[in-house]
Formats: sequence, structure tokens, C-alpha cells
Amino acid sequence: MNVRKNMKENSKFLSICCLGYNHAEFLQENLESIKRINYPYIEVIVVDDGSSDNSVKLLSEIQKDFPFELKIITQKNTGNVGRNFNNAYHIAKGDLITFISLDDIFNSEVILEEIKIMNDNPKLAFVAAKKAVAIDKDGFINDNLPKLPIESLENPSIDELLEFDYSHFGAFYIQGAIFRKKVIDKIQCFDEDMTGDDIVLRTKLFKEMLDSQEWDHKFISSNNVFYRLHDNNIHKNSSRQIKIVTEYLDRYWPDREDPEILIDWICSIIRNKPLNESLAVFSQNNRASRLLTNERVQKSIKRSILSNRLNITKFIFLKKKIDKTTRQILLFNLIKIGYKKNVKAKTNDNCHFLDYND
Repeated sequence: MNVRKNMKENSKFLSICCLGYNHAEFLQENLESIKRINYPYIEVIVVDDGSSDNSVKLLSEIQKDFPFELKIITQKNTGNVGRNFNNAYHIAKGDLITFISLDDIFNSEVILEEIKIMNDNPKLAFVAAKKAVAIDKDGFINDNLPKLPIESLENPSIDELLEFDYSHFGAFYIQGAIFRKKVIDKIQCFDEDMTGDDIVLRTKLFKEMLDSQEWDHKFISSNNVFYRLHDNNIHKNSSRQIKIVTEYLDRYWPDREDPEILIDWICSIIRNKPLNESLAVFSQNNRASRLLTNERVQKSIKRSILSNRLNITKFIFLKKKIDKTTRQILLFNLIKIGYKKNVKAKTNDNCHFLDYND
């Protein structure tokens, strides 16, 4: 059977949109997880956002023997996640669609379960996971990823999901969720003028579902993706995260006050970052600048200023992290002393994602 020829007649076809940037170290594991899905009707579209490593070369080698159609789009670096995913989405041919970053890995059996759920119920706009599981650089389970706020709910409504995005900035992860492409077509996928991606797509989808009242949704309790936590994760950029959520609030909730989680984030940045770096966050857009009027934020700034004036110990003794294992002590802003931090070796308690059993 020629799958591509009969694609339009087969609503079961799945388009997997992958995005990579300097992910040469991880992309093989990602594509292997796609092969393990054990589903014949798949196409894979990879957008490489101007990698400076050998990602494109590795992708080209993998393409030769890959069991599914594998399209590779190379481009100059944009750093625009929404636009880059759109570049893959615009050429996707499947009735079903999913998104993933090349440093993450599908939980293959769960993805197959999601596909079956979508195929069995044509009224589902999406199926997603209530559980998120992280792995470290080497693929071992990492327990540092916070639980999703919806994990304890059996099947949250669209209204509840919208509220979770407003109040927690995260209803679920779009990576590994499977969407009905004709619903995503209606909302025109990602907004390319926004810094954020997940939260924007979800909010547009939820609003469309509320307006149309013709679509249902479903959640599964198992994780559908293993999220890779490593040094280059975008989410570690706190300034970018504040920009994402303030843009999101300004566009979709302009008349609602700032949620407490945003104030918590800002106060944490003020406490833990140099004052000039934390204050720069407020200059990113109008919504961010208005945070300066918040009483809790003002108190945090005052405490930070006072601490910087009085904390002489920072001049006498300053300890900082150089990399994962190296620390440095700076005495009197002059004498540097380096040392290695003890790193615990992996034990048998550490589970590799290939052996993970939910």
C-alpha cells in the first residue's frame, strides 16, 4: 500500500513536527523513539533552526534509512519557536499532528495509545497527558520537574484549562499531545509575533473549542514525552519566561490583574539575580513595566537595594558556580580559589527512560 498516495483518504495519518537547534547530541534518541511508535502512517518534518553543530549532517544520514518519510528544513537561526513550528506545520499532510523538540523523547507506547484514542473518536480535538516526566542529559529519570496542576483532576473542562493557563501558565505540555489538524487549521497554529509557543497555541485552541462547542477532548494519566533537562533549555532563561507570560497576558487577558504566580516569579528573580539584571526584566514590554506598581514587587526591590548596600560579605567572600562540578571562591574581590563539588555517582535507583514503567 502506498501510504503517501492514500494519505488524504486515511484520517489516521500522523504528522510529527520536530524542532531542533544544536541538538546533535540528542536527536538520534528522538528519532528512534518515533520508530518505536510502531505505527505505519507517519511522516516526520524536522526544522533545524540554524544549528552550528553537526545536526544537519546527522539528520541527512538518518534520513537515508529512516522507515518513514523524513523531511528536513534547514534555515538561518530565528529563535522564534512558534514560527519554526509553523514552518513544519504548513507542509504537514496528516489529519493528526503533534509537536516535539529534538532534545526530548516520545514515550512511544503512550503515543500509540493516543493515536488509537483519536482514531476511535473523530469528535476529539486533542488528547494530552496529565503527567510530565523529565530525564537528564544521559536519559535517566529526573524528579525535578514539577507536577502539572491538572494531574489530580480526572478530565478538566476547557474552562478549567483556560483558567489553569492564566493562573499557573501551564495547563499541559503540547509536546506529545495529538491534535486534530483541521482544528489547528482554524486557529492558524502558532502566533509568530509572540515569544511564547505552548501557552499561545493552547489558549487559541481552548477559545476556539468554547466558541464552536463541537469538539471534545481527553486526557491520559501516563506521560507521553520524556522532557530533557540540560544546560541549554530555553525555560532556564528567566527573563525570556517573563517576556512570554507578560505578552500572553496582554494579548489574551488584558483586563485581568496579574496572577500571583507572576508576582512570585518576579520577586524570586529580584532575590536571586543581580539588581541591574532583575530590573531589566521590567523594560521588556508595557505589561512587564506595570509590575513595578505592585506592592510586593516594590518591597522586594527595596529589600534587594538594602541588601546590596549592607552585604559587605559579598565583597569579602563570594562563592559562585562555574559549571556543574566546579565552584569558585572570590576573596576581597581579588583572590580566586577553585574547587570541585562532589557529584554523586548514579546508582541502581536511577531509571533510564527505556526502562521506565509508569
